[in-house]
Amino acid sequence: MKSLKYSLILTCSITLCSCFSGPAKVERVIDNPTSNEIVIAIDGKELAIPANSKTTYTFEYGKHNLTYNNESLDFIVKPSKYSGDGFINPTQSNYMLHTFIYATNNTSDEAFDKIYKETINKISIILNGEEGELELPVIVVNDVFIEGELNRWDYSIDQEIPEEITENINENQAFQTRKTKIYREKEYINLLQNDYFNSLEGEESKVEISFPNKTIKLAEITKYAFPKINLEEIKCDEGKKYLTKTLENWQKFFTLTDNDFASTYEDLSGEEGKEALIRSLELCPKKIDPENTYFPAYKQLVDFINDTRYIPLI
Repeated sequence: MKSLKYSLILTCSITLCSCFSGPAKVERVIDNPTSNEIVIAIDGKELAIPANSKTTYTFEYGKHNLTYNNESLDFIVKPSKYSGDGFINPTQSNYMLHTFIYATNNTSDEAFDKIYKETINKISIILNGEEGELELPVIVVNDVFIEGELNRWDYSIDQEIPEEITENINENQAFQTRKTKIYREKEYINLLQNDYFNSLEGEESKVEISFPNKTIKLAEITKYAFPKINLEEIKCDEGKKYLTKTLENWQKFFTLTDNDFASTYEDLSGEEGKEALIRSLELCPKKIDPENTYFPAYKQLVDFINDTRYIPLI
């Protein structure tokens, strides 16, 4: 698909985001890319979203519930290091993260082909009703919460991919860069038809395209579930006391809302909270805890904090 070689004048800008500041709420798009109206419920409040459309919803910090198609999902809205760009996909439809390559006109075919090959994945695809594989510069996602910080797109749904981008580079410098756009499946199929299959000769250009869609029940989504830490396995008393108190504070935290939620989250997982957690290792040196029973429990909590610090909806 060499036609994806765009001309390049690249311009960069960097936005510096502060941590855990601003209002105690998160705004998220809820997208319905299907051909039918859907009705969801947020905390028991029904919300109809017409076919092929989206709406915006503002979530206060704290615990929430999403119900769709007689299934229900509890989730937490919290401060995050970067609020980022993301949306909610209640139908678990497919979205496609396609990588484009921008290159200056003096980029050699060899240089272009090398960077292009690095973007290629083998993707399951259904052509004229038969499932197979196709090599494309794309990743397929269908999570309920699709976050920019995890998927790293440059252009979101409803943003056009530009034909050129600019940057101050040497006039004779050969330069290439990648940009990723996220597409709804229908829009991505149109891209394929226009840019790839339309270039083929004969009947192959008339293929019907779709992508397999494998979803799980909302109630089974537990990727960021708070860890179940077995305190009884800890043989270091001081460490056990510390974690017992810390876990009690976390349990109280999940009952809070708004600014109380945000400030308590900062106390538990902000810089001071993380430093206190690290210092807790000093409570259980090897002479007191020769079997190192404290560290596995400590690590469970640290992993949860690290895994979710960039994500506002978990």
